[in-house]
Amino acid sequence: MELRKIDLEKYSYPLRTLLLGNIDTWQSMLNVIEGLTPEQLQYKHQGIEQRSIAEMVVHAIDTQYGFYTKHLVLGENIPPALYPDLSKTADEAFKMIGETFEKTLALWEKLTPEDFSKEIKTDWGQILTGELALLQSITHTHYHVSEICFLRGLGGFPTKVMG
Repeated sequence: MELRKIDLEKYSYPLRTLLLGNIDTWQSMLNVIEGLTPEQLQYKHQGIEQRSIAEMVVHAIDTQYGFYTKHLVLGENIPPALYPDLSKTADEAFKMIGETFEKTLALWEKLTPEDFSKEIKTDWGQILTGELALLQSITHTHYHVSEICFLRGLGGFPTKVMG
């Protein structure tokens, strides 16, 4: 599956750069879950406490959309989970990712220069700008892409993604 193509020429810094990173990250997420069976989506390696692949996808979606964008940058309460149920198939996960990518894009397109430059103090004491919060949302998601690659390897479900 491919994310919808976006004309990046119509955006300027910092949104253009953030969108480039976000497209790459979510496309990588789509690639790393491609071909997984329903059983593999639910896989957890025995003896290691971690989320299943399906749980990682939902966590990444909710963290970028709800926590970083809506809560930190827009100052709203953290919304309920976009998808309270885990995907049962890779196609369901693809749909969830595509829908959330579009919802996030719609929010990011409405951000103002003040939203990007405003100072945000987190509950754990970190001080960052809106731009940095969105960058962290991208790197957080990509961390989970790597985690899924690792979990695929532990489970014996090889992937060509990331080597």
